[in-house]
Amino acid sequence: MNDALQAAHQQLKSDRTIDLELGSLDQLLDGGGRERSGVDVLVGILGSALRLPKELVVRIAVPGWGAGAAPEPDAQAWRAHCRIQADEAWVEAMTLRQGGIRELPRALLLSLVAATIGVVSGYVAQTTESTLLMVLLDAVAFVAVIAAWTIGWTPIEQATFDWRAPGHVAAAYELLSRARLEVVAAPARGAAPSRRRA
Repeated sequence: MNDALQAAHQQLKSDRTIDLELGSLDQLLDGGGRERSGVDVLVGILGSALRLPKELVVRIAVPGWGAGAAPEPDAQAWRAHCRIQADEAWVEAMTLRQGGIRELPRALLLSLVAATIGVVSGYVAQTTESTLLMVLLDAVAFVAVIAAWTIGWTPIEQATFDWRAPGHVAAAYELLSRARLEVVAAPARGAAPSRRRA
């Protein structure tokens, strides 16, 4: 973890605030193709955080900005964008989770079949007098046991764990959609920054 991200996590944990520096407010939702947008940076910070706060303040520093903040349409577009992205992330998370649940009965049946083949092959391998046949049956038993574990575990992992990453991203977007935005003017040395909320 780099120092900037670690500092952002510490600030998020201590005062539920993230500082974001942009060249202009236009970069809040669109990085112009040359760099990450402001919302991408924020989601990266929140997505890599261990826990999300219930409330959040996003403090945006814009060089040359006067005493003001993002106009109301920008704040509305911000919240709408975050809600749309949250919905899409939740759809991805639920698709993964429901897919794992849907495939679980079939996977358990195939896993049981593979395990049975492995047990039978291993048993026969111990009773046969042919060395070649014993080696082949031991190999079949080994492969069957691994296949039984893999087939059974894959949908369990998908239904239990895999969906949580996009779910966390969705929660991050939901938090951003209701976050308080503060645009901070780039202050002169020794001067307090001027703010407005959106």
